[in-house]
Amino acid sequence: MVFTVNSLFSIPVSHSEIKKRLTSVFQKPLEEEPLGGASLALYHRGEKILSLCGGWKDAASKQPWEADTITLVWSAGKGIGVACLLHALQEKQISLDRHVAEFWPEFAQAGKEKITIAQLLSHRAGLAALDQKGLSLTDHEAIVQALAAQVPNWNYDGSHGYGARTFGFLIDELLRRITGVSSMSHYWCTQFADPLELDLWFGIPEAFLSKTASVIPPKTAPLPNDFGTAYADHSSLTRRAFIEPGGNFSTLAMNQPVLRQASIISSGAISTADALAKFYSLLATQDDTRHFNSTTRRWMETPLTSGSSLDRVLMAETTFSAGFMMNGNLNIFPSQRSFGHPGAGGTIAFAIPERELGFAFLPNAMHHGILSSRTQRFIEAFAE
Repeated sequence: MVFTVNSLFSIPVSHSEIKKRLTSVFQKPLEEEPLGGASLALYHRGEKILSLCGGWKDAASKQPWEADTITLVWSAGKGIGVACLLHALQEKQISLDRHVAEFWPEFAQAGKEKITIAQLLSHRAGLAALDQKGLSLTDHEAIVQALAAQVPNWNYDGSHGYGARTFGFLIDELLRRITGVSSMSHYWCTQFADPLELDLWFGIPEAFLSKTASVIPPKTAPLPNDFGTAYADHSSLTRRAFIEPGGNFSTLAMNQPVLRQASIISSGAISTADALAKFYSLLATQDDTRHFNSTTRRWMETPLTSGSSLDRVLMAETTFSAGFMMNGNLNIFPSQRSFGHPGAGGTIAFAIPERELGFAFLPNAMHHGILSSRTQRFIEAFAE
């Protein structure tokens, strides 16, 4: 099994134990996992502490995972999209209690005129699933028109439901309306990726396709749980939220170049672990001299949904701030102030504001669930 450590920068003594633990935890599953590979990175205030990679980027175990290997991060890309929108709100001095329809007038249809930006970002707008079927996942205009016209999935009562696919289109369109840019992908590149030299894209350039790891679906059946029961019901909100827009397709479809090169905010970001961890470390940096001020950082780490509130889609007690997932009762991050976003298959990325750290773990061999035992061990490595 190929295993590479790339740790280039000196680090504070207080981080040395975390570095040792993460290295140990990372190596063990690579030795045990028969397929695939992964990368891991830890950054402090934009400076690299640790960068690890190992295993294989293809299902045939012939192509070693290298330091510059990039991989699909699934829903972990939602956090990047949210950061773009929050940055735009900050620059335009727009508060979270403003109505979405002020900036996107068509959104006011079907009784949605009073929905606020805060409600949209915290999955409380009732648009977890798209009712209209048959739309392509790459047809942004048709999808946002359908979402603007749609009656909410539930009468607004303060509850929330995770928009597995719809969320990316909602925040992308709102960003376009606020800023006038052509797409969130363009905003991300011009504001962050290019100036910070981050290898993370919503729609990867053709020249980088050969560096991308292949998605390897789970080889075992998921354990029975409430989410699985709901997903098996084709009429349930859970099922609808995970298959529309775009329809039901295999995870292997995301290996197709056409989807890798498409700007799909909810599930199509492709990145290195270093890029994702570095950016999250900048979100965690506790000063106003970089990209985000103290007000915006409070938006990121202040819960807007209750940790004891059942998510109508995920069938678990999820907690969201302004677009980011937080611990609540799930304990998916190292602290109660931590915020970030997991992705399908075991991908996870988050900021730890107390330590000004950003972390990312990106595998290509998928495991079931929002937090697999493999991922849980990384969270435990941060414990004092």
